[in-house]
Amino acid sequence: LREYRELAAEESYEPIISDLLSRQDFFPYMQKNARAQFGRFFYDEWELERSRINAKVQSLSYFAHGLRANQLRIPAFITHQFLHGDTMHLLGNMFFLIVCGFAVEAAIGHWRFLLFYLISGVVAGFSQVAFNWESSSPLVGASGAISGVMAMYLAIFRLKKIEFFYWFFFFVGYLRAPALLILPFYVGKEIYSYLNDTESNVAFMAHAGGFVAGAVLIGVAILFNRSMLNTTYIETDNTIDPQQQKLAEIYDAIGKFRFERALANVDELIKAQGLSFELAVIRYNLLKINRGDEYLAAIISLLSLPNLMPNDVKKLDKVWRDNPEAHAHLNDLSAIKLGMQFTALDNLQSAEEIFTLLTRRAYASPAMPVFASKLAKAFQALREHEKKAHYEMLTQQLSKQHLQGV
Repeated sequence: LREYRELAAEESYEPIISDLLSRQDFFPYMQKNARAQFGRFFYDEWELERSRINAKVQSLSYFAHGLRANQLRIPAFITHQFLHGDTMHLLGNMFFLIVCGFAVEAAIGHWRFLLFYLISGVVAGFSQVAFNWESSSPLVGASGAISGVMAMYLAIFRLKKIEFFYWFFFFVGYLRAPALLILPFYVGKEIYSYLNDTESNVAFMAHAGGFVAGAVLIGVAILFNRSMLNTTYIETDNTIDPQQQKLAEIYDAIGKFRFERALANVDELIKAQGLSFELAVIRYNLLKINRGDEYLAAIISLLSLPNLMPNDVKKLDKVWRDNPEAHAHLNDLSAIKLGMQFTALDNLQSAEEIFTLLTRRAYASPAMPVFASKLAKAFQALREHEKKAHYEMLTQQLSKQHLQGV
């Protein structure tokens, strides 16, 4: 009441309204006592509208599926773990899940990781409600479960340092996490926050409960079945790969608009490890800025790369369509290999262009009927029957020409 009066004196009414609507104990209290406070006709109108408002409030996800101490429901011990208060709450949790979660999952297996994760979240929920059985505030978030993951990470890797390469748009680098050194800082932070930040809505006891649950689960599991640990992964040397370090430097230079430096690093890395699709794309994009003498060569090198993954072929298709001036400079062998890769795409325009280009060049190779056959099958999958029949006819013609030539 004192807080409400202070807010009212400041004419700050929205926090009061929000708090009154979300307090689960206030509406039942008003139902019992409002008749004595309101006039008869106003009370009847108020009760109808207030009941509708309350139903709306209760349908909000964090009320409907959050964990509330004064209205415990078994499903909420699971569902609350997948709800978050806002975007930063979600991103913060996902960051720690990425840092520790991948390593723990690789060490103990997918299904065991999922089970331990959910159990840690359930225990975290119990821990939080046990300290305030009368609370009507819903608990949401994966923090308790992720605290359990952190405990498992500490137990498995101890003093071992795990290094993670990260790339988020232009933010790149390495994160090196020594396991056991995290423990005193983490536990100390939680205890200090619980004792000193009494007004916070952070569920500190849920964090502590999840952490203890994760430690107990992994300890018992290792005690009874030590062979469950992937020792090969755990004992792998996680020092920084020099080539990955070079790649990080390239992205860092791009992020700082130092394109000449980035290009020099790309050329150096290509000499050291050969031309990969990623390096070829970076080099192409850097040279596209000024379109100098090396730009055409970069396009040809990129278009000549064989045996690419489907997503890479889609990117290559765009490079082909964006640079028609380079088509004539692509040799026959590289062109037919590229065209066959394009037959796996939903849009076969580029594949047909290459087939037409090679036909005009009178490219007589046993691969041409194979190329035509691939186009026929691709158009059949797209249910374009006229083009399917056209390329089937060309397949037969090219096969006969090849046999006659032999």
